[in-house]
Order: sequence, then structure tokens, then C-alpha cells
Amino acid sequence: MLRFETSIPRIPYNGVIRTSISGAADDVIARVVDEYRRRRADFYWVVQPSSHPADLADRLEAAGLALVEVATGMSLDLDEWAPREWRDEEVLYAEVVDESGLRAYAEVNAAYWELDDEYRDLALQLNRHWSGERAPGRRWVAYLEKQPIAKAFLSFSAPPGIAAIYGMAVRPEARGRGVAGTLTDILLEAAKTERRRRVVLHSSEMAVNVYRRAGFVERCEFRFFATAPIWSGEH
Repeated sequence: MLRFETSIPRIPYNGVIRTSISGAADDVIARVVDEYRRRRADFYWVVQPSSHPADLADRLEAAGLALVEVATGMSLDLDEWAPREWRDEEVLYAEVVDESGLRAYAEVNAAYWELDDEYRDLALQLNRHWSGERAPGRRWVAYLEKQPIAKAFLSFSAPPGIAAIYGMAVRPEARGRGVAGTLTDILLEAAKTERRRRVVLHSSEMAVNVYRRAGFVERCEFRFFATAPIWSGEH
């Protein structure tokens, strides 16, 4: 089992992302659930095609977790991809290379996940910690009128030849300008420069058409069970 905990008691800062249990699965699930609940931390548990036991979803529901999101696993082979020409000239896209850029990245992240002010500094510290050799990859931020409106992360932690897109987020007020599509192209170009042959991701229902238009193909489902909704009414 691969899981993580942080001192931010909100989704997505605590969760189980990989599961392969042989033996008393219900006992293991109950122990993990109790550990999170003792900390009063909301958390999620991902059920993916390789999860074991095969009835993990049913066992999570029996333990009190609810299905809150179904994400689509997608991939794109870079030798079949070409960047698109259109881009909103009012939006500036910049790679994160310093503390200022990292703060802008964390600001979009905090707004996207609706973090209370008391947790925003902690979220910034987590982004600062999980960079460089600890989490190989490259970050970008999009700006409109010098204000950060979107961000994305291209991870190189996958097997050789593979890159992964994580954390694509666009502020609600900036949607409809093609920002997510442009960021996707920027990350794909970077993956090609880094000699990756394939890029993978998992997409929310809201974003799946963005990735289809970029050339991604649907491969599988990821089901997210959790102790709280992922999104508030604002999203």
C-alpha cells in the first residue's frame, strides 16, 4: 500500500493511492481508516485497475467511504503529436524557476483546493519540499494581468521514457480562454524535449475534453472514494 499524510486535514492532502492487499483486507482497511480519523483528517482512497483485492471498492464503501469522483486515465504517444498554433496573447506562461514562481504556483493550488488561510503556508512548504530531486519534474504558471490564474506539473518520476501531467488547475474566472489546452501543449513540448516518448495523466470529467483535443486516448478508470466531497458548491 502506498499512502501519505500531511498536517493539512483536507482533501487532497491525505490519501491512499496504490493498494495490493493479500490476506485480511478488511482489517487493513479498518486500521488505515481509523488512523486518518484519529487525526480528524479527510482523505481519499484510489481504486485503479491494478488494485487488489478485486472488490476493493465494495470494501471501502462498507468501511464508510463514498464514491466522490471517477477520473479517466489517458495517454498520448509523442511521436504522433504536434503542437497547436492558437494561444491567447493576453496570458503569459512561465516555468517556475524561483521562489516567486513557486509562490504563484502554490497560490493557484490553494485557491483551487479552497484551502483556508491557516493551511496556505503549509501547502507552500509542501510544494517547496517536493521539488528538485525529491520530485523530479517541471512546473508552469499562467498569468493574466500579472496575476496567477493556472498551474500544472510535468512529472518525471514515472518509468524511463514516460512523463505524467499532474495538478492542472485553472481558476474558475479564467476558464474559457484555452489556458488548460495551452498549458497541456507546453508540457507536451517539454516532455518531448526531455526525450520522453509517452505522457500519461488522469483527468476529471470536467477536463477530459481538453485532453482529447490534445490527442490523449482514454485507457482506464480511477475511482476516488473519500470521507468528504472533493469539490464544494463553488466548483
